[in-house]
Amino acid sequence: MWRPLAVVCLLLLSGCSGFLATDGGGSDRVVTPAPVPETSTAQPVAMPRSNGSIDLRRVLARHHTALEGRSFHRQVVREGPQNTRDIWVDRDTDVVRVRRTFGPVADDAVVANGTVYRTASDDPDRDYVTRPSDGSVPYVSTLSGVTLLRAFLTDYEYELAGTVTRNGRSLAVLSTDDTDVPITAGDPDQTVAVRSRVYVDRAGIVRYVEHYERDSDGTNLTVRMRVTTGTDRIVVPWWLDDVDLYEG
Repeated sequence: MWRPLAVVCLLLLSGCSGFLATDGGGSDRVVTPAPVPETSTAQPVAMPRSNGSIDLRRVLARHHTALEGRSFHRQVVREGPQNTRDIWVDRDTDVVRVRRTFGPVADDAVVANGTVYRTASDDPDRDYVTRPSDGSVPYVSTLSGVTLLRAFLTDYEYELAGTVTRNGRSLAVLSTDDTDVPITAGDPDQTVAVRSRVYVDRAGIVRYVEHYERDSDGTNLTVRMRVTTGTDRIVVPWWLDDVDLYEG
């Protein structure tokens, strides 16, 4: 039997601070998930449509565009196997930090002032290595997460399930529940059950994603994402204490 996803934010912390980290984005603490306050609301959030259905590709395009001019923290937690990515973006100073973890192993990178700094976990004589930035960011293909969302979400049809309020923000709830996905011959690891919820605010930002899949071989996969805007400064990680990311 497939496991239902709890209607809980992907990365949920009590109150406004979120599931895994605060807007400040520097803490390496592990935070225990707790339900985020959520209520129903009668004020709908408009979503783009195509032929009467939710146009998810346009939803994701709007999400990407909305984050291009904002500072934010985005966290993705994937289970099956477990791994996490945290992305902090400070648009005012063009500082970006990405931390990914696989169980106890953590990789960390910061892009600032035309330089990429990465932890040197395999070198006991130094804490980090550097290289000139070519404009890319380690460990992620897009800061907004649109590439990841397209890979997991766009194969399914989403309906508008209603509007809820989380932490004082109205969110459209896009949902799909598909437990009868046909199996095509020749592919032993196909998705056969899906439960997915996408929460979108009035600015077009995908604030939360709660996505569950079960494959034909019995493998379960859960992907959760949360986006929090309003990051002020990215806290310098311990291994980069000797660098002034905000020089000048």
